[in-house]
Amino acid sequence: MSKSYLKLFAAITMAIFVISCSTDSDEESTLAGEDFTNTNIRVLSIDTFSVKFSTMKFDSISTSISSRLLIGQYADDEMGNVSSSAYMQISASSYYLDNDAVLDSIGLVLGYDTYYYNDTTQVASLEVYKLTDKMESDDDAFYNTSITASESTPILSTSYYPNPNRDSLYVTLPYSFGEELFNDIRDNNITDDESLYQQLKGLKIKPGDSDNGAIMGFSPSSADTYIRFYYTIPDELETEEYTYDFSINSYYNHTEADVTGLPLEVLTDQEDNLDSSDSNGISYNQAGTGYVTKIEFPTIKEVFDIGREGTILDAVLYIEPNTTSHSDIQPLSESLLLYTIDQNNDLASQVANSVDVVSGTLSTDNSEFNLITYEVPVIDFIDQKLSESPETEDALILIPEDYNSTINKIIFNDAEKSDYNTRLVITYAIYE
Repeated sequence: MSKSYLKLFAAITMAIFVISCSTDSDEESTLAGEDFTNTNIRVLSIDTFSVKFSTMKFDSISTSISSRLLIGQYADDEMGNVSSSAYMQISASSYYLDNDAVLDSIGLVLGYDTYYYNDTTQVASLEVYKLTDKMESDDDAFYNTSITASESTPILSTSYYPNPNRDSLYVTLPYSFGEELFNDIRDNNITDDESLYQQLKGLKIKPGDSDNGAIMGFSPSSADTYIRFYYTIPDELETEEYTYDFSINSYYNHTEADVTGLPLEVLTDQEDNLDSSDSNGISYNQAGTGYVTKIEFPTIKEVFDIGREGTILDAVLYIEPNTTSHSDIQPLSESLLLYTIDQNNDLASQVANSVDVVSGTLSTDNSEFNLITYEVPVIDFIDQKLSESPETEDALILIPEDYNSTINKIIFNDAEKSDYNTRLVITYAIYE
């Protein structure tokens, strides 16, 4: 999210005695009964409060706490050219090799972690570069916007077919690249991490500039991803091949979207907002790159205009994803966590109730009618907005739990674009 921490529809008129109710316009009323209370209670379902969508973009998202390496690139109609490169610093568990050891070959093993986004049937490219600077940060974190300087010419450029169902991808590295490192360890010129970093400060792995396929997830675990040296000791009676490994000790993903010529191009600062009315009735969410939909309820305090004593029993926000923006290779997230942001679009807090954190869930109950929605319980936020003093300009955002380690997008239809399937429904009890 941002470096501050993460660095993650028309006015309504309600009559006093006649309330506009749910979409079928039928008023739901119940009578409590004398055995419960002597007070008559009417329960109303109100869905005429406006829901305002806009898109904002976090300046940066911490990706050094990501659970995976993200490498790849694809072109997207809504999000532009989306790409991700992985930067890593490596080390060995020990710096010892037999005095007679001779290098046979060296390879990079990238362990798939089953995550992918977009089209894995396309040929992908990998370019491996040596870093020219150490990976350093002022606040011990790295972000999707971080860049560590690297050589201009890759030590390796290769093509492969992504296959997330396999265990790993093996890439043979140049012998000359491995030989110098191997010999310096064997000859005690490299004896610890710092002396290694004098020779190899780290690696950058990026997609090819013309790639248009998938972004792949690889595990950073030492058991799955490593540089492996294969060597022998010639003087042994029976020649046996040995291995020696470097593993990742720190890493981050540099993720970005080139949105030139798209509505998102206007978002150049975290405080900027792109109203859905200026982007064809849609708003944008994308993990990894920092785009989120900002949700506001500008007319919510008109609930006081009902003019009778009552209380809000429930408040649910229904949001319709744009049907053309998701597919089998660009799936929707099953659940989204609810956060608040302040008037500067800085992350404020995660919304929680007395039981747990609040999340929105994907509902496909009406998928046969092509109606898919996210259902988000927002009563805690609504209660807070109605009782706050002084008033604030905070708003809601929805992000997936793996916002730092995926690239998934969600395009939301606003109320008008969705034919009012996107709506806020409040259940309100009036005491008479």
